[in-house]
Amino acid sequence: MNIATYSLGLPKIDSIEDLSRAINLSEYTLHKVLNSVDYHYKIIKKPKKNGEFRQLCCPSFTLKGIQAWILRNILNPNSIDPSATAFVKDISIKDNVKRHLGNQFFLCLDIDNFFPSIGRNKVYQLFKAIGYSSHMALVFSKLCTYKGFLPQGGVTSPALSNLINIRLDRRISGYCASRNIVYSRYADDFTFSSNNPHKLTKSLYILKQIIESEGYSLNNQKTRILKPGNSRKITGLIIADEGKKFGIGRKQKRILRAKIHTLIFKLNESDADWKACNNHINGWLSFLKGIDLESFEQLSKYKEELKNKKAQMSIDDIEIVEHDYTDIF
Repeated sequence: MNIATYSLGLPKIDSIEDLSRAINLSEYTLHKVLNSVDYHYKIIKKPKKNGEFRQLCCPSFTLKGIQAWILRNILNPNSIDPSATAFVKDISIKDNVKRHLGNQFFLCLDIDNFFPSIGRNKVYQLFKAIGYSSHMALVFSKLCTYKGFLPQGGVTSPALSNLINIRLDRRISGYCASRNIVYSRYADDFTFSSNNPHKLTKSLYILKQIIESEGYSLNNQKTRILKPGNSRKITGLIIADEGKKFGIGRKQKRILRAKIHTLIFKLNESDADWKACNNHINGWLSFLKGIDLESFEQLSKYKEELKNKKAQMSIDDIEIVEHDYTDIF
């Protein structure tokens, strides 16, 4: 019996036959997927703001099912470091920012090509470390990688990235704890905060060394130190100058107000543009409800007020109120 696997309470899988029974998939199909795993991905390229493209690797229906079983039964039962806040159940960007409240100065670092930087060997070593044989660790690593790296879009990729980076998180946490610096990592975004800006600037060189020694390259264009008086944006949320609260910020609220005005007074409910705009606004409101309740209540109230106002107005009145916000949406 594999003692390490047994002690973790993970399923005992010693062969392809065991895995086939566990996931209720024929050995023939499993071997077929293993022998052509790279062909079981659909590649989608999404444009970034800087003009480059983000490559998403979407697994086939069969591979997605296999990865979902691995995620539920093997990866999720393992604990990650508390500093990792992305891809964790019941933890959001709100929790990532929350731990930094009270500090005035922030150092933000970003890994370049995060998922592709995690090679198959690291995935293999993880499955070995949690108790599986060399053969099954190789099988699992093949089922969870694309062309030798962790695919962004793979079902198991987020959980694997957190588990593989436990050592990185612990090294950084240990370094920061002795210097009274708060640390959190949201996927490839590192945030460090303190009320002493000199501590952050002095730590930058060592932190870079630790990150790069784990096989990553930093995107130096995204390295920044944030201080009071400037817009302090952490994983999409703005921290107020007093450092005690956070939200989406005034600029984003103005944009959303303009979009709501466009939805109510400019677009026709029977048009596709109205539906797209309405879904976009509702998506933001749903996001705000759990992240920035004050903004959610303000914008929800504004939307209802405009709807009531429109209901009481004549067609001529509506034409006077309309403004052209087509450049915003």
